[in-house]
Amino acid sequence: MIFIDNTAYKEFKELLDKANVRSYNVRIGLDRVGCRGPIFDVYIDEPTEDDEVEVINEITFISEKSLLEEYGGFIIVSNEENKGNGVGMKPVVTSSSGCGGCGGGCRK
Repeated sequence: MIFIDNTAYKEFKELLDKANVRSYNVRIGLDRVGCRGPIFDVYIDEPTEDDEVEVINEITFISEKSLLEEYGGFIIVSNEENKGNGVGMKPVVTSSSGCGGCGGGCRK
């Protein structure tokens, strides 16, 4: 479900520590889907029966089974892998977006 290397794990955990989270139970959810693909949100939560759970070191990652079926899991990337834009997340399975090539400003 989660693919993360040591560098990305360390950076992700540092973010949690700086936020003074009450636990390391991290839910990955879908915020929205834009022209560049899905945007995921991450927050502290508890698992339910509709979730898959994966523990990596000290962090428990939680996500709805339906989200995992749609996106095949998540890849958490380090700041360097994310071209200097901080820790990032992307789906294992990407789909083409439904956005037009000219951003909605096309004339017919």
